[in-house]
Amino acid sequence: MTRLLRPLALSALLLALPALAQTGAVVTSTDAPQVAAWLAARGYNFSLDKDGEGMPLFHLELAGGYKALLFFYDDDPDRPGYESLQLYAGFSTEGKVPLEAVNDWNYSYRFAKVYLDDERDPVIESDLDLAGGVNLEGALAVFLQNFEAAFEAFVGEVVGE
Repeated sequence: MTRLLRPLALSALLLALPALAQTGAVVTSTDAPQVAAWLAARGYNFSLDKDGEGMPLFHLELAGGYKALLFFYDDDPDRPGYESLQLYAGFSTEGKVPLEAVNDWNYSYRFAKVYLDDERDPVIESDLDLAGGVNLEGALAVFLQNFEAAFEAFVGEVVGE
C-alpha cells in the first residue's frame, strides 16, 4: 500500500509545483507607475500621457517598431488603481481593407478583436480584466505576448504590411 501512496503523493506535489512557483500578490487593479515599472524592466520603449478624460495612456512600441496605445479603464473612486487595461492599434489604409478580411480574422483568432473604424481603417484591440484578481506580473506578460502575436497575424493577414 505504501508503494502506491508515495507515487501518488509525489504526483500530487509535482502537479502543484507550478501553482507554488508563482510569485507576487494577487491584485484587482493597477496604476500607471506599476505598469511603467513592468514595461521598463522588460525593455519596452514607451511614453506616458493622459487621454481626453485624464486617464493614464501609454504610447508603446511593439516588436517590429509598430506603435500601440495602452489605455486604463474602470477606476473606482473608493479604491486606488484601474481594474482593466486595453491595448489598441490602428492603421490608415484609406478604406482598402475589406470587411470579409476582418470577419475572417475574428473568426480565426482569440484574445483580440479587429474591426473597421468610422473611416473604414482596421483596428485591433485586446482587453485585460483585473477585477477578479490576477498575478499582475504574469497577467501583463501573457497580455502583451498575446497581443503582439495577434498583432503580427493582424498585420500580415488583414493590413497586408
